[in-house]
Amino acid sequence: MGTTVQSGGRDVTGSIASWWRSRYGFRLLLEIGICAGLLVIYRSIRLFTRGDLRAAFDNARGVISFETWLGLPFEDNLQQFLLDHPTIIKLLNQYYVVFHFPAAIGLLLWLYWRHHGHYSFVRNLMAFVTFSALVIHLIFPLAPPRMMAGFVDTMATFGPSIYPANALDGAANQIAAMPSLHFGWAMIEAIAVIMVLKSPWRYLILIHPALMTLAIIATANHWWIDAAVAGILIMAAIGVYRVVQAWVGDRRWSWTKLRFQTAAGLDQLEAHANAASPTTTASQRDADSSTTS
Repeated sequence: MGTTVQSGGRDVTGSIASWWRSRYGFRLLLEIGICAGLLVIYRSIRLFTRGDLRAAFDNARGVISFETWLGLPFEDNLQQFLLDHPTIIKLLNQYYVVFHFPAAIGLLLWLYWRHHGHYSFVRNLMAFVTFSALVIHLIFPLAPPRMMAGFVDTMATFGPSIYPANALDGAANQIAAMPSLHFGWAMIEAIAVIMVLKSPWRYLILIHPALMTLAIIATANHWWIDAAVAGILIMAAIGVYRVVQAWVGDRRWSWTKLRFQTAAGLDQLEAHANAASPTTTASQRDADSSTTS
């Protein structure tokens, strides 16, 4: 006969089972596994998309021609202006490095713990934009401005230098300028904060993508058009999500049934599973025994 451990009047087995079913148990471990898996895939794909230097430089010259046709201000003019202020350049170098991965991880953790209802949307948006960008990196390799004549690699000059001198060395794909994931992630982070918070001060978060745009241009890691393409991907992803959301309605995906079910139906299944839990069954047997005796 199984025994139930009691501690201070509490059912320890039931507490552990309840924790495991909560979002801080199995679902948290699942999310960690999903994010780790996405990171591994992200890093692996980047290793396979970094070899065609000739195409990357040809595409860079095409981007220069296109931006000139659009009448966009030249990136080298902005960089030359900022090079006269080395303190600003050094700060922008640090901003480019420090706020990319940590800000994204911090945002996802904050949403998971404090605003769980928005977590899945932001996580899926970030994943969609990231892997769409990797496909573009594969079919359209693009050299960043710092590899072109007339630009200064400010990170190699002022530090911190995070890229090897040989563009084909290291784990990073240095010819993946379009789209800019630095800008794309910063924009998603701003959208998430504005969507979740209610304070009028929430719009100050827009400073983050604005500074990141300045950083990617000042450091000569991206062209203007790279940020624009990232913005288009974000808008397209949100549009697709709205269409799917309208089609799904109040249904949710059931991994046990492998189909969409209504939220009420899933709640009924969960209530039935909880009613048939070992703890509940044992309690029912004790009650039945007391009634019989």
